[in-house]
Amino acid sequence: MNLQAELVDKTAYPGYVYAKAPRNVYWEMTIACDLACQHCRADAIPHRDPLELTTEEGKALMRDVKEMGSMLILTGGDPMKRQDLFELIAYAREIGLPRGITPSTTPALTRDAIRQFAELGVATMGISLEGPRPEVHDTFRGVPGTFARSMEALQWAGEFHIPVQVNTTVTRQTVPHLPSLYRLLREEASPAVRRWSLFLLVPVGRGTGLELPSANEVEELFAWVYSISQEAPFNVSTVEAPHYRRYWIQRKLQEGMSLEEIQKLGMKMGFGIRDGNGVIFVSHRGEVYPAGFLPYPFLGSLRTQPLSSIYRNSPFLLELRDMDRLKGKCGRCEFRWVCGGSRARAYGISADPMESDSFCAYEPHP
Repeated sequence: MNLQAELVDKTAYPGYVYAKAPRNVYWEMTIACDLACQHCRADAIPHRDPLELTTEEGKALMRDVKEMGSMLILTGGDPMKRQDLFELIAYAREIGLPRGITPSTTPALTRDAIRQFAELGVATMGISLEGPRPEVHDTFRGVPGTFARSMEALQWAGEFHIPVQVNTTVTRQTVPHLPSLYRLLREEASPAVRRWSLFLLVPVGRGTGLELPSANEVEELFAWVYSISQEAPFNVSTVEAPHYRRYWIQRKLQEGMSLEEIQKLGMKMGFGIRDGNGVIFVSHRGEVYPAGFLPYPFLGSLRTQPLSSIYRNSPFLLELRDMDRLKGKCGRCEFRWVCGGSRARAYGISADPMESDSFCAYEPHP
């Protein structure tokens, strides 16, 4: 079966759908954060960088994101470290820009802060949980008490009806705790939890010191994710693991689902969306990169040109979106336009964003 031909009509594929505008724009508002997380992509520091985008520069970014029709995710570091945070969220509401936020669970994330998020129309909030118990989560986050604060934040989000995405980093150390964490989220956590996102580790920032799972262990993880997704009261998704789409297609074909049905579900499964294609990242200094986990290459600065121009016209992004340019087994794979592998992980391990994703156990057909 030629899945490349059968599953993807390139004119409808997200590489074309998102050629003019991403689905999500991630703005690293600051790299300041009071936590000391083992995996921190931003390699966060306690104090703000004086070269961060100003309030007015942030508002200009918001207007541009609104014009593109994308959603803006406020991240960091810790967005709570910016004194103008609520002013910026209020401005996003004023111009009708969809917005989400991923704050750190420090003492700054109070019940009152979450109430203000709700009043200002924040559409979703990200909360991190790395394990089902304080000794697991707090060790990973580097500060005692963060597990309790995360659980409190989940309850407050439920109180104020803010949908929550729980984020968990998948390393060799955290994998054994995932079933217990799933039970915690399913049975004890707030009904505000709408999505559980499993972030497969990309070795950047402080994450270079953590142990990676093997490709076969990732395949076992996919089997488990597929099984719990059938009955979980929230969506279960993977991040920086686009090859889960390949696993999902294989399982659906085994179960007798038709290619036509698979195609219809493709957008829901995020077929083709990956680093620099459907998502884009803006650093605290206004530097634009394909994704937060893919800090290469430097695509341009908001201080010299708008994000929309960079996203639409960057020669590297055009190359990154062409899955026929991939190398190694990713380049030979019949699933490459649906999946494409993690370009961030390829770069983090090989220094070449077009190389194969080492977390994938699948061997393409000759």
